Amino acid sequence: MTKTKMKMNRKLKGSLAEAKAYALKLLGYRSRSRKEMLERLKLKGFSEEQIKSTISFLEATDLINDEDLASELFRHSVENKSLGKIGIRGFLARRGIEKDLIEKNLSDHTTEIEEKSALKFIEKKLRAMNSYPEEIIRRKLWGMLQRRGISGDVIKRTLKSIKQ
Repeated sequence: MTKTKMKMNRKLKGSLAEAKAYALKLLGYRSRSRKEMLERLKLKGFSEEQIKSTISFLEATDLINDEDLASELFRHSVENKSLGKIGIRGFLARRGIEKDLIEKNLSDHTTEIEEKSALKFIEKKLRAMNSYPEEIIRRKLWGMLQRRGISGDVIKRTLKSIKQ
């Protein structure tokens, strides 16, 4: 039996205060969505009532706010991770953000933003790839950008715009 299954099979335990303390501990590491927090509290073995009360407390005190988290993660995915629209959608979904919030954040994402992100990524990667032939560099960059969720049209335009 895996560790995860063993944890899920534990008997319900703890008090409401312990559930809140655990949730606050998790939030001390990083911001979490409502869905992520629910899953972690269930995994730890707290009862449904304890989880419901803890989530209500966290939302009332604005410690969990999926809208703010979605905006923060969107900004991070564009500026730091150089993700395209498809990549951002997957990144936010994995973090437990609901589809309507994802689409709301993506509505401001233009192809120009995606192109800037792709160019920034390419410039960073080219420094390490200067010893490869141009054909291999372009193929590698295409794959890297595609895995980041950048559309094929944007990849094509940005790769044409770079000079070797």
